[in-house]
Amino acid sequence: MKKNRNIPFGYCMVNGKYAINAVEAAAVKEIFTEYYAGKSLTEIAAKMTVPYHSDKPLWNKNMVKRVLENQRYIGECGYPQIIESRIFYEVQKIKIQKNTRKKIKNKEPEIGELPQIREYEITKNIRCMTNEINRLLDAPDADKSEIKMLIFKCTEEKYNVL
Repeated sequence: MKKNRNIPFGYCMVNGKYAINAVEAAAVKEIFTEYYAGKSLTEIAAKMTVPYHSDKPLWNKNMVKRVLENQRYIGECGYPQIIESRIFYEVQKIKIQKNTRKKIKNKEPEIGELPQIREYEITKNIRCMTNEINRLLDAPDADKSEIKMLIFKCTEEKYNVL
């Protein structure tokens, strides 16, 4: 079985940090633009000229779908923002409306109000807490209550909730 990408399409690593790969980021923007304009996943995949990864230069609809569903493109998890949040969530609404399985069941898709996205700056303290949480999660004898406490503390720091 071939190896999947470790870094999402549109990004690369520069000095140990996620950075935007200009060529791939342009392709990501094109995918969102085309889908927003009404093109199908298959039509978009057929138009893609930038290889998804070196083992698979050709795109398929599942690759396009993964790009459209990846919230990292709106700047989550320490990734630089490529797509505006508004566009990302509009595309998600369109995907729900196009979902053929829901149409077969004769169900109307429920499109509620989109959650408010609160952006936060990743401070050194947040990065340290996140690293500590990950280290504890990987430890076989980790104290679950300590991990929970650290997660709540990190969340409080991110969203300034007191």
